[in-house]
Amino acid sequence: MKPMFSLLVATLAAGAMASAFAANTVFVDDNTVRQAQKTLNDRGYRTGGVDGRMGPQTQAALVNFQRAEKLKPTGRLDGATLAALGLDKGNAAGSSRYDAATIRKVQETLNDRGFKAGPPNGVLGERTSAALREFQKSENFAVTGQLNPRTLAALGIPEQPASAGATRSGEPSSATIRDMQRRLTSRGYPAGPADGVMGRATRSALTDFQRAQNLPVTGQPDRATLAALGVGAGMAARR
Repeated sequence: MKPMFSLLVATLAAGAMASAFAANTVFVDDNTVRQAQKTLNDRGYRTGGVDGRMGPQTQAALVNFQRAEKLKPTGRLDGATLAALGLDKGNAAGSSRYDAATIRKVQETLNDRGFKAGPPNGVLGERTSAALREFQKSENFAVTGQLNPRTLAALGIPEQPASAGATRSGEPSSATIRDMQRRLTSRGYPAGPADGVMGRATRSALTDFQRAQNLPVTGQPDRATLAALGVGAGMAARR
C-alpha cells in the first residue's frame, strides 16, 4: 500500500504545483512565445531557436533576462516579464492612443538622439519599440518599449492622443521653454541649447534647480518653477 500512497501524494502535489503555476502565469500563445524568443535573441539571450515553444533554453534565457531586469527569475512569461520585453498586450493597446504623426515625431526624435528607431513611418514596430526601450532605460524609466505621457515628455513631444486634435492646454510653448533654458544655463544649471525642447539635459537642469530651490522635484516646467526662474511668459500661458 505504501507505493500506492506515495504515488497518490506525488500526484496531488504535482496538481497543486500546476494550479499555482497557472494562477501566477499570464496565458500566452505560441506567437507571443516566438516574439519573446526573437526579442531575447536580439538582446543577447540565446533561446536556441524561434519556434514558439517554452523549452529549457528559452526558460534559461528568460531567467537570465529576468535577473538582469531585477525581476523574479521564474523562467515564465508573466506580466512583468512581458512588459519588460515590450510585449505586454495592455501596454501595446495603450500605444494605439497616439496617432501616426506623433509616432513619426517620436521616431525622428529618437533617431536624432542616437536611438535607432528606423524610418519615420508612423508605425510603432519592433525597431521603434527597441529604441524606446533603450531611451527609457537611459532615463531610468519603466522599460516598456511603449509610448506613454512620461516618455513623450522626456522626448520633448506634446502628448497628442489619436482621439485629440490638439496639444493639451496649459503646456508651455516652445518660446517659454527656450526662455527657461536660457535662464537655467545663466544660473549655472546647464540646460543644453535653447531649442525649446524638453530634452534630457533640460530636464536634468530643471530637476537640479527645483532641488536647490526646495521646490517639488518633478522635472516639469510647472507654475512654481517658472515663477522661481522669472519666466513671465510661461506663467501667463499656464493661468
